[in-house]
Amino acid sequence: MIRKTLFILISGLLLTACNTPEKEKQETTDNAPETKIATTDAITGASSEPAIILNISKEEGLTKVSDFLKDCHPYYLATVENNIPAVRPIGIALNFDGKLWFHIGEQKASFRQIKNNPHIEIASLNSKGQCMRIFGKAVIMENDSVDKIVFEKYPNLKEMYNTEHKQKLGHFYISEGVANLPTDSGTVIIKF
Repeated sequence: MIRKTLFILISGLLLTACNTPEKEKQETTDNAPETKIATTDAITGASSEPAIILNISKEEGLTKVSDFLKDCHPYYLATVENNIPAVRPIGIALNFDGKLWFHIGEQKASFRQIKNNPHIEIASLNSKGQCMRIFGKAVIMENDSVDKIVFEKYPNLKEMYNTEHKQKLGHFYISEGVANLPTDSGTVIIKF
């Protein structure tokens, strides 16, 4: 009888906990646009510390993400091959033409992995030790303007990526981007 009572009591508690909707509340601050509090990770749904979802334009979001990346090096790109994660450092991010661009050699496994599965994650640490995570789809695109900007900014790459060495620098930008951006007051979720 005690077991049956305990089973009913525990089942009722679990059922109540599973059916309780997540609380979201609207907040405004003096200097920030309207925001809401999320109690789960924006992408994975994993529980985490509450994060503020900034209700800003994609352009403003891109600027905030790009500004954070200026204080980071390297960035860590995560891809998947045969259901196995692969992470490697990459070194260049470029905010150009309303997109956040990254670059890897077309001969590399990571480039092939992105072609096969465009869902990626990029993590970076700034000089304060704060970590930003970026999620989205990598869109591979040849772009002569991006080539020109990258090779002007990093001329040593021309020694590696050229017709003589039969290697080409590939470019991709983040589509449907979401960033978990740390701030001094907590994590902020930004769409860009």
